[in-house]
Amino acid sequence: MKTSTSSLVARYIWLLNIIYEAGPQGISRADINRLWRGCIYNENHEREIARKTFYNYKCEIESLFEITLEAVRLDGHFRYRIAEEDSLQVNQVKRMLLNSLSINEAVSAGSEMSDRILLEDIPSAGGVALPAIMQALRTSRALNIVHKSFKPDALPVASTVYPVCLKLREQRWYMLAYKPADGQARVYGLDRIGECSVSSEKFDARKVVRTVLKGARGAVPEDYFRDYYGVVIDDTVPLMDVRVRVFTEQYVNYFRSLPLHASQVEVGAALPDAASQPSASRRRKAATKKGPEISEPFSDFMYHIHPTIDFTRKLLSYGQFVQVISPADYAGQVADMVRRAAGRYR
Repeated sequence: MKTSTSSLVARYIWLLNIIYEAGPQGISRADINRLWRGCIYNENHEREIARKTFYNYKCEIESLFEITLEAVRLDGHFRYRIAEEDSLQVNQVKRMLLNSLSINEAVSAGSEMSDRILLEDIPSAGGVALPAIMQALRTSRALNIVHKSFKPDALPVASTVYPVCLKLREQRWYMLAYKPADGQARVYGLDRIGECSVSSEKFDARKVVRTVLKGARGAVPEDYFRDYYGVVIDDTVPLMDVRVRVFTEQYVNYFRSLPLHASQVEVGAALPDAASQPSASRRRKAATKKGPEISEPFSDFMYHIHPTIDFTRKLLSYGQFVQVISPADYAGQVADMVRRAAGRYR
């Protein structure tokens, strides 16, 4: 029985995962076959992965994930491991794939688990674009797409683009691509791509990446987004150091455990002395009028970032527990947005 493409990819990730988990000492073919006998992707209940099939899987894994699976002789036996220079620990995409596989295995293991593992829906993952983009990235081929913006009265636009990378952000898939017709890099939301097909036209992927990153810090696609919060790229918003004050120990711990941005640095915390505290009645009045009591602890965090609208929206989502301290101009812009929002409730 022919194995479907989705099942083959699941097998590749499963095999990559167990080799990764084995660490530098590697794993033998015998141990791989032992694990294979209990694997949920072994639909035909095979006793082992045939030698030729194993070789094919190995080649596909190396091609798909751009890593090397090396065979080393240890204790008189050949063992398979990931080459040291291709460690998955520093690659977010590969970690995400392995984590996804682990969840998929847990859900598939039995119906008693499926209603206790709650996953977020990603609408753009079910469209026509994602498989085509992955194929185009792998083969360095152009894409013919039809994209429609969310802007009012926008019409669908057909374009030929060179895909650079895929990025998952807040339940949406995005593609960074270079558009040769105007020499510009653009970020496309996959849920706004109505048509997408792989072209026969090939392009030099390294050259395109260099062109897209011209003027940016770094040399890999991820660096295109380095100084931004998410996928909103706007070079009219200057790069600056933003100081944010977070109130209450609970929210401070949120920021410490899950930084908003890679540049986040905690620069100071404070709790006013008891001697400087106003009376209890004045504290209650202040809290009623202004939100958090001034006796609440706070901590300041610094960000080196272009504070585009998505970063601002994130800060505003914390309500009274977050305050922009500096720069003054940006703090004033955020304060204006807060006042306009409050005005809607009057």
